[in-house]
Amino acid sequence: MRPSGFLAVLSTAFFGCAAAKDAPVVIDNPQGVEFKATLPKKPFFSGAALVGNVKGSVSATAGPASKGVRFRVQFENFPKTGGPFLYHIHEEPAVNGNCTSTLAHLDPYHRGETPACNASEPQTCQVGDLSGKYGKITSDPFVAEYFDLYTSLQPGSPAFFGNRSIVVHYANKTRLTCANFAKLPVSSATTRRHGSWQSYHDDELNHHGCREWFQRHVICCSLPGSSIRK
Repeated sequence: MRPSGFLAVLSTAFFGCAAAKDAPVVIDNPQGVEFKATLPKKPFFSGAALVGNVKGSVSATAGPASKGVRFRVQFENFPKTGGPFLYHIHEEPAVNGNCTSTLAHLDPYHRGETPACNASEPQTCQVGDLSGKYGKITSDPFVAEYFDLYTSLQPGSPAFFGNRSIVVHYANKTRLTCANFAKLPVSSATTRRHGSWQSYHDDELNHHGCREWFQRHVICCSLPGSSIRK
């Protein structure tokens, strides 16, 4: 390789690495809105060994004091083999149910897929790598609830996902099924039900600080059921 060509490759590699950075904490998520992605009746992967499709949804609302996003994840009816399953927010919506059209994981800060996400440092992971940050799907049914500081419900933010999709993968990364996020109205009943919860945790956030509160309040659980085999 000529010196000029070598320098060009080296420069590209350097600036590519320099462009990658940790995800910032999102502090302006709008209250009173909810986004939800509900899986379709048929799987995208035609070779899936199951009746119908994986059932379930991922819903998202603003965290306390508008910091981060509260995710609620519910899935069931997985294939008996092929796990543990993964799920991520992808860059684009699925067009006519085509999970390939969702492209890659949401990664506005150019982190890349390798090395694997370190769950103890979620700010260093791809923004859309939810199972990398908060756990793979290891049971059927699977239920998880957690706060993510680095995703956004604010249109225009690099970490906004309201116009994107959720994709469920086999352990080998084959795309099993997917769904687009859509904005839902939040009823006054929902607002009343969570009012006291919101007030209490807003106070605790102000007292203890955002990062420490979220690290102590991640909830992830599995309903009684069968485990998923590899």
